[in-house]
Amino acid sequence: MIDEYTRVLEAAAELDDTSAADAVIAKLILHLKGAGRMKLLPQIVRRLKKVAARRVALRGHVEVAHEKESAAALRAAAAAGIVATHAHVNPDLIQGWRARSGDRLIDHSAKRALLHIYQQVTH
Repeated sequence: MIDEYTRVLEAAAELDDTSAADAVIAKLILHLKGAGRMKLLPQIVRRLKKVAARRVALRGHVEVAHEKESAAALRAAAAAGIVATHAHVNPDLIQGWRARSGDRLIDHSAKRALLHIYQQVTH
């Protein structure tokens, strides 16, 4: 039952009309009260938080070494199929950028280039 309620709330959250989404939530709460299942509400909220965290983890993420590289990195990542709204500055990067979406990683950083050179020399 919790999965069904969670899916209903997810679908309501994706609606463009906030008043319709609020009406769905109100009806679900009334249904839970009428069925005597208000104890399920905290479990539904926990499940929704897990789903939201999973979506954030799977969303496109771009990190750059310097702020001035962010526009070029976002364009290059989008061309490679990873769409992100903005780039985060990662001080661990020497130069370049990395983009991640789910289990896919595109690494155009100087660190990766240095590791590649090292591997070519040692093998």
